[in-house]
Amino acid sequence: MLDTRPLPILQIAAGAWLLAAAGCASSPDVQAVKARESVVTAEGSEIDVTVELRNPNDAPVELTTWEYSVIINDRTAYTGQWVASLTLPPQDRMLAELPAFVPASFGDITGAEWRIGGQLTYRATGKLDKLLYQLGVNHLSTNFGTGGTGIEKLAVVATPAPKTEAPK
Repeated sequence: MLDTRPLPILQIAAGAWLLAAAGCASSPDVQAVKARESVVTAEGSEIDVTVELRNPNDAPVELTTWEYSVIINDRTAYTGQWVASLTLPPQDRMLAELPAFVPASFGDITGAEWRIGGQLTYRATGKLDKLLYQLGVNHLSTNFGTGGTGIEKLAVVATPAPKTEAPK
C-alpha cells in the first residue's frame, strides 16, 4: 500500500538545504580601484567609483544588483541601487563603475577619504543553480566594503578664445 502521509517539515527543509548547498557559488570579491568626478555642477559632483571584481569560481557568475552607500570623510554622501547586468567569467577579473552623487555641501573632495559598501546580489550559472533561483531557493548575495583616498578631479579642457580680426 502506498504511504500518503505528508513528509515531515524537517525532511523537506533538509532536502532544500542540500539542494541549495549543492548549487552555491563562492562570493565574488570586490576591491576599490579609484574614484573620479565625471560631472560637476553647482549642486555637486557626480562621481564614478571603479571597483575590481574577481570570480573565484570555475563557472561564470551573473551579477544582478548593487545596493550601496558612498561615504566621504565619514559622512554618507549617497545611497542607492544600481543594476549590475554583468557576467563575471570563471577564475577572472573585471572592472565595474558605480555612480554616485556628492552634494556641493561636502566641499572640495579631491583629497577625501572615501568608502563604498553595501550588498551585491548575484546568481550562479549552472543548470541546477538556475532552477533553484527560479524556485526562489538560491538567491545569493554578498556584503562588500572597500575604499580609498583621493577623488580624481574632472579634467577641464580649456576652449580657445575666439580669434578676433583686426579691422582693415
